[in-house]
Amino acid sequence: DEAPDCIREVPLSSLHGRKIAVDASMAIYQFLIAVRSGGPNSAAMMLTNADGETTSHIQGIFNRTIRFITEGIRPVYVFDGKP
Repeated sequence: DEAPDCIREVPLSSLHGRKIAVDASMAIYQFLIAVRSGGPNSAAMMLTNADGETTSHIQGIFNRTIRFITEGIRPVYVFDGKP
């Protein structure tokens, strides 16, 4: 509210040849929420491993990374807090 011009949307193609920082925690959370909010007939489907643990967020991060690389963007995933 205090700085409405601090965030702007740009076409992905305008970032070609650059490194971008991605908040890893928010990206993972975004994919988990997107899959969980899908209805039974939704295209979003929960992916799991052999133990039944959710892995949809890993596939989402992988797909986004591939898209960035395809656009000539080098993503740097940033994790904050204690390891």
